Amino acid sequence: MTRDNEPAIEVEVVAIDGSAPPPPGHARVPTAGSDSSDDDDDDARVVHSWANWQRRPGQAQMLHPFWWPVFIVGGGLLLAVILAIGVCVVVLVVIYQIVRGLLRAVFSG
Repeated sequence: MTRDNEPAIEVEVVAIDGSAPPPPGHARVPTAGSDSSDDDDDDARVVHSWANWQRRPGQAQMLHPFWWPVFIVGGGLLLAVILAIGVCVVVLVVIYQIVRGLLRAVFSG
């Protein structure tokens, strides 16, 4: 604890390996020479910049540009499948109505 007449002492925390920690809000990027099998805790600290929801809360409301083509192509395929199923159902209903009308005309008379 400091007394009123003593100035506060500022210190910087240095990690065990001797390097300073990254600045707050900065995502750690793995280097090509680093071996991830050395430490199991490294996997928890490796964060992709676009997937770090804690750093920028507004990013959760934005969609990464990688997903737009996936959703457009997937949505187009899903729409085509739904329309094809709908056309098949309509064709089957029309065929049923025609056959039912023919059978009623033949046997009602």
